[in-house]
Amino acid sequence: MLAGRDVLVRAVRLCWALGLDLPARYVALEEHIGHKFREKLSVAEIVAEAARVEAEEGPLVWARGDALRRHVGEEAAADYLRRLALALAA
Repeated sequence: MLAGRDVLVRAVRLCWALGLDLPARYVALEEHIGHKFREKLSVAEIVAEAARVEAEEGPLVWARGDALRRHVGEEAAADYLRRLALALAA
């Protein structure tokens, strides 16, 4: 709610990358109740901007461990991925 427009657009793109239908559900809810997300900004406008950015830049892509790899190094990312694989196998 307090995030800026660019952050909200990125959040919609992340939802799409994760296969979540939340943006469409929020657009439908906004239409159903007849109120905008903010007085001067609707969720539909945010989703439309996200679609424009996706068309221009392509979809967001990343792999598990990318953030760790970038911030603390390859060894930390590899360790995380090993532990995650063990947890998922259990």
